[in-house]
Amino acid sequence: MAEREIKFRGMKTFQIFSGETRTVWLYGFFLKRGTYGDPGPQAHIFIYENGYEGYRVDEKTIGQFTGFLDVQGEEIYEDDIVSCEDGRQGIVAFQQGTFVVYGRNGKSVGALSELWEIGVEIVGNRFEQPELLELKSKVRRRKTAS
Repeated sequence: MAEREIKFRGMKTFQIFSGETRTVWLYGFFLKRGTYGDPGPQAHIFIYENGYEGYRVDEKTIGQFTGFLDVQGEEIYEDDIVSCEDGRQGIVAFQQGTFVVYGRNGKSVGALSELWEIGVEIVGNRFEQPELLELKSKVRRRKTAS
Protein backbone atom coordinates (compact mmCIF):
# COMPACT_ATOMS: atom_id res chain seq x y z
CA MET A 1 0.00 0.00 0.00
CA ALA A 2 1.35 3.41 -0.95
CA GLU A 3 2.06 5.81 1.88
CA ARG A 4 0.05 9.03 1.80
CA GLU A 5 1.36 12.32 3.09
CA ILE A 6 -1.23 13.87 5.40
CA LYS A 7 -0.58 17.57 5.87
CA PHE A 8 -2.38 20.87 5.95
CA ARG A 9 -1.83 24.53 5.27
CA GLY A 10 -3.21 27.59 6.99
CA MET A 11 -2.73 31.32 6.66
CA LYS A 12 -1.13 33.33 9.45
CA THR A 13 -1.55 37.10 9.54
CA PHE A 14 0.83 39.30 11.50
CA GLN A 15 1.99 42.90 11.71
CA ILE A 16 5.56 43.92 11.02
CA PHE A 17 7.32 46.78 12.82
CA SER A 18 6.04 49.39 10.34
CA GLY A 19 2.47 48.40 11.23
CA GLU A 20 1.97 46.82 7.82
CA THR A 21 -0.02 43.57 7.79
CA ARG A 22 1.54 40.50 6.19
CA THR A 23 0.22 37.02 5.58
CA VAL A 24 2.13 33.78 5.11
CA TRP A 25 1.10 30.21 4.39
CA LEU A 26 2.27 27.65 6.94
CA TYR A 27 2.44 23.96 6.02
CA GLY A 28 2.43 21.06 8.47
CA PHE A 29 0.12 19.25 10.87
CA PHE A 30 -3.26 20.70 11.91
CA LEU A 31 -4.40 20.73 15.52
CA LYS A 32 -6.93 22.72 17.53
CA ARG A 33 -5.61 23.51 20.95
CA GLY A 34 -6.28 25.93 23.73
CA THR A 35 -3.78 28.04 25.57
CA TYR A 36 -4.11 30.19 28.66
CA GLY A 37 -6.38 33.14 27.98
CA ASP A 38 -7.94 31.71 24.81
CA PRO A 39 -11.75 31.60 24.68
CA GLY A 40 -11.50 27.99 23.45
CA PRO A 41 -9.43 25.75 21.20
CA GLN A 42 -7.72 27.68 18.39
CA ALA A 43 -6.51 26.40 15.00
CA HIS A 44 -2.76 25.78 14.84
CA ILE A 45 -0.37 24.47 12.21
CA PHE A 46 2.58 22.58 13.66
CA ILE A 47 5.85 22.51 11.75
CA TYR A 48 8.70 20.14 12.51
CA GLU A 49 12.07 21.89 12.47
CA ASN A 50 14.35 20.61 15.23
CA GLY A 51 11.22 19.88 17.26
CA TYR A 52 7.59 20.85 16.79
CA GLU A 53 6.58 24.49 16.77
CA GLY A 54 2.90 25.50 16.66
CA TYR A 55 1.54 28.65 15.05
CA ARG A 56 -1.99 30.00 15.32
CA VAL A 57 -3.63 30.35 11.91
CA ASP A 58 -6.99 31.55 10.60
CA GLU A 59 -9.21 28.46 10.85
CA LYS A 60 -11.17 29.44 7.72
CA THR A 61 -7.98 29.05 5.66
CA ILE A 62 -7.17 25.48 6.74
CA GLY A 63 -6.93 23.15 3.75
CA GLN A 64 -5.72 19.59 3.39
CA PHE A 65 -3.11 18.45 0.88
CA THR A 66 -4.85 16.37 -1.79
CA GLY A 67 -1.89 14.11 -2.50
CA PHE A 68 -1.65 15.48 -6.05
CA LEU A 69 0.87 17.80 -7.68
CA ASP A 70 -0.01 20.14 -10.55
CA VAL A 71 1.85 20.20 -13.89
CA GLN A 72 4.43 22.59 -12.33
CA GLY A 73 5.10 20.22 -9.41
CA GLU A 74 3.17 22.36 -6.88
CA GLU A 75 1.13 20.64 -4.16
CA ILE A 76 -2.64 20.96 -4.64
CA TYR A 77 -4.68 21.82 -1.52
CA GLU A 78 -8.36 22.29 -0.75
CA ASP A 79 -9.55 25.75 -1.87
CA ASP A 80 -6.97 25.95 -4.67
CA ILE A 81 -8.30 27.13 -8.01
CA VAL A 82 -7.12 24.82 -10.79
CA SER A 83 -7.25 24.97 -14.56
CA CYS A 84 -7.33 21.76 -16.59
CA GLU A 85 -5.52 21.34 -19.87
CA ASP A 86 -8.90 20.64 -21.52
CA GLY A 87 -10.16 24.10 -20.47
CA ARG A 88 -12.19 23.21 -17.38
CA GLN A 89 -11.53 25.32 -14.30
CA GLY A 90 -12.73 25.21 -10.73
CA ILE A 91 -12.07 25.11 -7.02
CA VAL A 92 -10.88 22.03 -5.13
CA ALA A 93 -13.13 20.76 -2.32
CA PHE A 94 -13.39 17.54 -0.30
CA GLN A 95 -16.79 15.93 -0.81
CA GLN A 96 -18.05 12.46 0.10
CA GLY A 97 -14.61 10.96 0.59
CA THR A 98 -12.84 12.42 -2.45
CA PHE A 99 -11.38 15.66 -3.75
CA VAL A 100 -13.66 17.21 -6.36
CA VAL A 101 -13.29 20.29 -8.58
CA TYR A 102 -16.35 22.55 -8.76
CA GLY A 103 -16.87 24.99 -11.61
CA ARG A 104 -18.17 28.57 -11.49
CA ASN A 105 -21.74 27.28 -11.64
CA GLY A 106 -21.18 25.30 -8.43
CA LYS A 107 -21.45 21.97 -10.23
CA SER A 108 -18.76 19.32 -10.24
CA VAL A 109 -16.46 19.33 -13.25
CA GLY A 110 -14.93 16.05 -12.07
CA ALA A 111 -12.95 14.24 -9.42
CA LEU A 112 -9.47 15.71 -8.99
CA SER A 113 -7.97 12.25 -9.52
CA GLU A 114 -9.57 12.06 -13.00
CA LEU A 115 -8.73 15.64 -13.96
CA TRP A 116 -5.14 15.13 -12.78
CA GLU A 117 -4.78 12.46 -15.50
CA ILE A 118 -5.57 15.19 -18.09
CA GLY A 119 -3.27 17.73 -16.43
CA VAL A 120 -4.14 20.49 -13.95
CA GLU A 121 -2.38 23.68 -12.93
CA ILE A 122 -2.97 25.82 -9.85
CA VAL A 123 -4.02 29.32 -10.91
CA GLY A 124 -4.77 30.69 -7.44
CA ASN A 125 -6.80 30.09 -4.30
CA ARG A 126 -9.92 31.58 -2.80
CA PHE A 127 -8.05 33.52 -0.12
CA GLU A 128 -5.57 35.44 -2.25
CA GLN A 129 -7.86 36.02 -5.23
CA PRO A 130 -11.04 37.51 -3.75
CA GLU A 131 -12.60 37.83 -7.20
CA LEU A 132 -12.95 34.03 -7.14
CA LEU A 133 -14.97 33.97 -3.90
CA GLU A 134 -18.25 33.71 -5.80
CA LEU A 135 -17.11 30.30 -7.00
CA LYS A 136 -16.61 29.04 -3.42
CA SER A 137 -19.91 30.48 -2.17
CA LYS A 138 -21.74 28.30 -4.69
CA VAL A 139 -19.79 25.28 -3.47
CA ARG A 140 -20.61 26.19 0.16
CA ARG A 141 -24.34 26.31 -0.65
CA ARG A 142 -23.99 22.89 -2.27
CA LYS A 143 -22.28 21.52 0.89
CA THR A 144 -25.11 22.68 3.15
CA ALA A 145 -27.72 21.21 0.80
CA SER A 146 -26.07 17.74 1.00
